[in-house]
Amino acid sequence: MGEPASLGDAHFWIGCLAVVSGYTAFAAAKGRRAHRIAGKVFVIGMLLLTASGLWLSIARGVLFTVFLSAIAFHAVATGWAAACLGRRLGGVLTRTAPVLSGGIALGAVYGGMLAAAAPTGMLNGLPPGAFYLVAGVGGVVCVLDVLFAFANRPSQQRRITRHLWRMGFSFFLATGIFFFGNNHVLPAALRTPPLLSVPVLAVVLWTLVYAVRTRFASPPHECFAQMSVSPK
Repeated sequence: MGEPASLGDAHFWIGCLAVVSGYTAFAAAKGRRAHRIAGKVFVIGMLLLTASGLWLSIARGVLFTVFLSAIAFHAVATGWAAACLGRRLGGVLTRTAPVLSGGIALGAVYGGMLAAAAPTGMLNGLPPGAFYLVAGVGGVVCVLDVLFAFANRPSQQRRITRHLWRMGFSFFLATGIFFFGNNHVLPAALRTPPLLSVPVLAVVLWTLVYAVRTRFASPPHECFAQMSVSPK
């Protein structure tokens, strides 16, 4: 698979858009117009970002980022599907999610085996453990996908919790790669590990707070109730 000349630049700027829209969606009142608009931009941006990242990874022969792109794509797609479970596409994505996450887990195990068998004990500059870590994450996600796919009418709280943490997880991957891999666009004074860690850790904290708040709120807060989509 060849690499189009402009794909790398497009991938970078799409990533910038996804990061900005992601922070906007997190900061906006959940279920309100600003949140919905920013959320739609984020979903589209992340799907394009992960798709282009997958293309670049295959073209450049970087197996590790193939799995990262795939698991980020899976997270944002299934996160959207959880909030839109009543739509036909949401249902299809939910039912087929275990196949993709299981495939990612098995692929990452294979990557770890290739790294272990390499003369240097490394693949893409990474040890087998890095691939096995991705495999473990994929395995956990696969189990959760199976439980959700076969749940009998999952509650609104469970659906929106799944939506929140999967969007947050994909956003965590995007911000981690952006701030630690593409931070050349930032002023030199900001390119220190402590400062670069702040926006990434903020995503983790935001995700935990909103996911826990939603999952254990009784009854669900009205702003989260507005996030659900009626069947069409």
